[in-house]
Amino acid sequence: MSTFIFDELTGLPTLLATNRAKRPDQTGAVTSIKPVKKGANEATIDKQLIFSKGYEQNTPEAVYQDADDWNVRVFKNKFPLVDDHEIIVHSPHPDRDIDDLPLEQNIRIIRAYLNRVSFYGSQDKEVMIFNNRGGRAGASIVHPHSQIVALKGFPGILEKEKESALKYWNEHNSCFWCDLAKKEVEAGTQIVYESPHFVLMVPDACRWSYEMIMIPKEHKPNFGFMNEMEIGDFAIVLQAALRAYDELFDRPDRNFWIHTMRYEPYHWHVGFLPHIKVLGGLELGAGIWVSDKATPEDAARQLGEKVKYCCELENRV
Repeated sequence: MSTFIFDELTGLPTLLATNRAKRPDQTGAVTSIKPVKKGANEATIDKQLIFSKGYEQNTPEAVYQDADDWNVRVFKNKFPLVDDHEIIVHSPHPDRDIDDLPLEQNIRIIRAYLNRVSFYGSQDKEVMIFNNRGGRAGASIVHPHSQIVALKGFPGILEKEKESALKYWNEHNSCFWCDLAKKEVEAGTQIVYESPHFVLMVPDACRWSYEMIMIPKEHKPNFGFMNEMEIGDFAIVLQAALRAYDELFDRPDRNFWIHTMRYEPYHWHVGFLPHIKVLGGLELGAGIWVSDKATPEDAARQLGEKVKYCCELENRV
């Protein structure tokens, strides 16, 4: 099983998970195996369909699915990072992701996220949801899916965010993310899109250019506290954000993740990152990120044009 190893000086964690090397690799991210191309033999094609409808016997038993004839299916990861590590298959289609699917299907995906957050919350566990698309983003299976990991507590960025949020609350008697969203909306220069329930923006300290963060307008520590109106709005903005990357960067490998905590003074939010550069020695050796493609203001303007169009198009449907 996986083990956390902590740097003696900084306390930052590394997860030693050598069992992950055994997982299938269809993107070439883990080994030199190439994605399937036309003319591939039937056995290879079958491997690419392991998350599809009719191939359920190749995965663990479902822990959640939206219907007997499922549209979204969740099961334990066969090659887990930690004990509680699940796969959320976005749809039965091996070649359609959130940016391609209809809104009602993306709402089903979000409801699956919410179900698992609630399930693990009832066990006093914190949850992180993340999505990898493409080999450079860490995906080893090409069928679109998200992953969920649950722990009693998360070291690393989530723990630092929680500590900093508490410190900010004690000093300002307010929420850091609420104040950030309000400040950026008033300034307007780094706002990508403002919907009825969410603010999508480019942060000042981008780890690299075109990183985005989506913040709910209503203060809630836990993603699982979304109401029905917010769920529909979230589905629209999430899809639009991912489509913006597709349009600007010709469908790049990319990640998004949901940071959520069960208790105050946290404020759940979503992060987005397109893989449009390669990490260099300064990033890897010093932990200093280099954003060299666009200023936050220019990135917000370019992304905003695409996101606004996608959101308005969906709202007209």
